[in-house]
Amino acid sequence: MSLSAEDSLAILQLVTEADECASARDAEGYVELFTEDGVMTDSTGTAAGRAELAATVASAWFEEPSGTLHLTLNPTIDDSEDDPTVHSVMLVVLPNGPPRILHVARIRQTMRCTPDGWRIAMRETLNGAG
Repeated sequence: MSLSAEDSLAILQLVTEADECASARDAEGYVELFTEDGVMTDSTGTAAGRAELAATVASAWFEEPSGTLHLTLNPTIDDSEDDPTVHSVMLVVLPNGPPRILHVARIRQTMRCTPDGWRIAMRETLNGAG
């Protein structure tokens, strides 16, 4: 598959919207960015479907200090398959006082074009610390 510039921009915008929802602790808004059968995996396990995703991210965000920012760095899109994949680095930053990086991880997200536009079908945390 070769993505158009419009599709590439829409995918990158989707990644940014996910960061904005995570920083705002908007679990419902976050999971709306996933396909109905969306899946998220990390070292703690797997969550599948929007209800389970919402509960999982709400629990994770509850454990973070108030005011953290979720940032995606260096996203690249691999469109060699039918469902493009975005590879990036995620930072969770506490901006109060001297900024502190609380978490760093490599992320792989598989995107799918749906009738509602591009959505995240799979979000995998490949490694991380923090």
